[in-house]
Amino acid sequence: MSAPIKIVYNILSNASDLTALVSTRLNPLRIPQESAFPAIAYNLVSVIASPTNTSHSRTDFARVQVSSFGTTFASATEVAAQVRAAFESVSYPNIFNDYYCQAIEFDGEVHLVEDEAGFAGIYHVAQDFIINYYTVAVVTELLLLESGDFILLEDGFKIEL
Repeated sequence: MSAPIKIVYNILSNASDLTALVSTRLNPLRIPQESAFPAIAYNLVSVIASPTNTSHSRTDFARVQVSSFGTTFASATEVAAQVRAAFESVSYPNIFNDYYCQAIEFDGEVHLVEDEAGFAGIYHVAQDFIINYYTVAVVTELLLLESGDFILLEDGFKIEL
């Protein structure tokens, strides 16, 4: 599983207001057939390397889409509101599932309906988020400085916040 997907799952699965609505129905890519609702599917849309003049990029920007599904429009939008709140309630920078995440920004929302799904169709709210993250697992490789910056232990590269 890629770093952005691990970050998303960690944040969403630990958001108690969200899991009160969807329980453990947090699924990569799609909702399983016969799933109960409301439910969430999340997927990686794209990854762009952060530009650098000196070496390979150490940080990337990932666009992740989180789709909230419900049997009513109200339930789908309630879940979507809790998804956004989960990302906004976490302090950044932070480490999630061993990956250093500098920031997550909301990047848009669209409301859809899936008329062919289920008995009477389901409602779908798709939200995009941009994740700025360090490209390798870092838990044992970083040293936190008094300034709040981090230094990579293996090569002394400083991450300024």
